[in-house]
Amino acid sequence: ALLDRIEWEYETYDEQGRAFGTTEARSCSLVVFSPGFTLDHEWLELARSNNLPLVGEVDFGSYFLSNKITAVTGTNGKTSLVKMLEQVWNFCGRKAVAAGNVGLSLCELVARGVEPETEVFLEVSSFQSQSLSNLRPESVLWTNFEDDHLDHHKNREEYFSAKARLLERVPPKGTWVGRSVLEKAAKVGYVLPADTVTVDRTAQASPGLPADHFLQSYPQRENIAIAKAFCKSRGINEGSFDRAVLSCAPSAHRLQKVATVGKATFWNDSKATNASAAVAACLNFSGSLFWIGGGRSKGEDSSMLPRLLKPMVNRAFLIGEMGGCLLELFRQQGILSDFCASLGEAVKGAFEEVTEATNILFSPGFASFDGYSNFEERGKSFVDSVFDLKKLASATTQESIN
Repeated sequence: ALLDRIEWEYETYDEQGRAFGTTEARSCSLVVFSPGFTLDHEWLELARSNNLPLVGEVDFGSYFLSNKITAVTGTNGKTSLVKMLEQVWNFCGRKAVAAGNVGLSLCELVARGVEPETEVFLEVSSFQSQSLSNLRPESVLWTNFEDDHLDHHKNREEYFSAKARLLERVPPKGTWVGRSVLEKAAKVGYVLPADTVTVDRTAQASPGLPADHFLQSYPQRENIAIAKAFCKSRGINEGSFDRAVLSCAPSAHRLQKVATVGKATFWNDSKATNASAAVAACLNFSGSLFWIGGGRSKGEDSSMLPRLLKPMVNRAFLIGEMGGCLLELFRQQGILSDFCASLGEAVKGAFEEVTEATNILFSPGFASFDGYSNFEERGKSFVDSVFDLKKLASATTQESIN
């Protein structure tokens, strides 16, 4: 859309369709590449060998945008934080828009047009930040850091460095990080900017929010702590902040209550695509907890996951490509565990084992690509399975009454 708006001639190539080869490389003057490409991809190497400028999607969009940008990154919680800040700004009469990995890319935003005074809250993944050369955000908020995407990055040090490129492009007094970022920086020998503001996850999100508000949940406390610190630096007081976020709603597939069936309450957290997200979700519960998890590995070490979940999880129902491996690891930790051939089977199996009030949490901890196009499709499958179960349970109850 942006290329059409600026009236540039272009051709598109993808690995499932039209290939990019020597002839194609010699016929173009610039390559704009998807963040899904690793930097050593053969097509990018071919472009380099032909002395072609390489520009990532975020960088390309930034060439045509002069608006103030706050970049948000982190292993978990980026989308929620970006949308929260957009909400606060607009509530307080300041124009803002969320862009990046939230459904509206930076290039799409530029193509649609955005008023000069509108601040852009930009979600940036490590795939996007690793190749930055033009984007210069006014502020960077880095929520947390845990192992992830090690199927794309060579190791955790490269993954950290990819995100840290954002810090090299921000002016003084423009960096806010969570505690885990500070700790990981020390381990990998990375020196954060001297004026970096480090924010700790709070014990309670805010006394100004209802106890059952989703921002009071454990996974969101880090986000809200960073958001408050950042907003305070921008002249937004705590009272205004609390009123602004009161109407925030959780994004889909992020620790959402689906339904209660009998003594079981089902929760959908399909967006939890790494171990740290699954652990954070489990920390939100007390009492009996059944965990449904598994999927496709992204190269991370999974051996610690059962140990971390053991104090919280009463029983595990394991699915997907990692299910078999996890089954052995969980049983070694003495956790009652079952391997299920499908997500629907896991929902049914977990429900059948409930004997007391129990939360059944689908927070898979792994990628969805072993059986689904994305985490949204996976989450919908879970929700559909829960409602199918609820219909069946209702019908069974009605029959027994009759």
